[in-house]
Amino acid sequence: MRRTLALTVTGLLLGGLALAGCAGRPASSAADPGPATAPSVHSHPVASTVTSKDPYVNLAEALHQRGVAIWYETDLVQAWLAGPTTFHQVVRRLAQLARVPGVVGFKIADELGYHDGIDSPEQGLAFLSAAHQALQKVAPQAQVLIDVVVPDLGCLPWLDDAGQTCAAQARAATPAATTTALTRYLQTGWIDRLDLSTSLLDESSYANRGLTLDDAQREAWAEVGKLGWGSLTMLQARKALAEPGGFQGSSSEAAADVQTYVQIPAEAGASAVDIWTWRQPYDGATVSLLPPSLEPNPLWKDLARLPGGSPALLTHMTPSQMPASGAALAHECDLVASVFSGVFVAAGTG
Repeated sequence: MRRTLALTVTGLLLGGLALAGCAGRPASSAADPGPATAPSVHSHPVASTVTSKDPYVNLAEALHQRGVAIWYETDLVQAWLAGPTTFHQVVRRLAQLARVPGVVGFKIADELGYHDGIDSPEQGLAFLSAAHQALQKVAPQAQVLIDVVVPDLGCLPWLDDAGQTCAAQARAATPAATTTALTRYLQTGWIDRLDLSTSLLDESSYANRGLTLDDAQREAWAEVGKLGWGSLTMLQARKALAEPGGFQGSSSEAAADVQTYVQIPAEAGASAVDIWTWRQPYDGATVSLLPPSLEPNPLWKDLARLPGGSPALLTHMTPSQMPASGAALAHECDLVASVFSGVFVAAGTG
């Protein structure tokens, strides 16, 4: 079975590469270190202004010119946990970025409550309250998105004893990332969009219970419907499909991935699917959707064949991983815009 990388990118430390001009250039990863003029906010203030030399702005503008919607992403959870000074430095940066053309909103949390320092639903609610109040003051028009992985959901505890045992263990391990906790978060009205991982188990775990991976995904998304999350926020699915050297699966594996992680969530009401990532250092390697040659692989071909807007597709990009050549940058942005209608762009906050 091909190894699928975990979606979380929190904590990655990328080398800062200033991007000049960018006739089209994507950016992303909340963990990108930020503009060369603005060291990590965990130790220094961010730059006081956004300028044309800001690579994160250049990338967003280039993508916007190609009709791509922009979400700036930052790890606001870690900033909040670091204390008021760091938190407000990051919020000021987001206030600046909110003025960039094409910006829809901000992704402020990566797998909220899942081994990120948020250890209880009450702490999760306190974070969301602080983020809501701060962003309403500086960027009231911007939407707020969080992404989550919900382990007890993937256990399918409503089906059998094995699922109940699995869910009990998951809830004890990550009490701030349970279905109950997430319902409480959504009921606040502070989350405009939710990137949801149903936290599926491996295929063999479901096979022992007489289920396929697709069966499990349908069950999980059906439960999401019963929980009423779709009435509280706009639902999106999420899945990591990047690998070292680009997606390495066969045509049949690509088709299976698209079925499980794109089509089934869309059939259940997901309006978009977040597919990590265009190109990103991860776990000692550089992972990406396409190979260095940018030649289309089976996954790319299947994504490109999906009917436009059903569902919308998003990915993540960061300036530190882009070529220096203006023509090469433009080519990559053109490729991204041909498949993805939205991009998570690094906020450059460290």
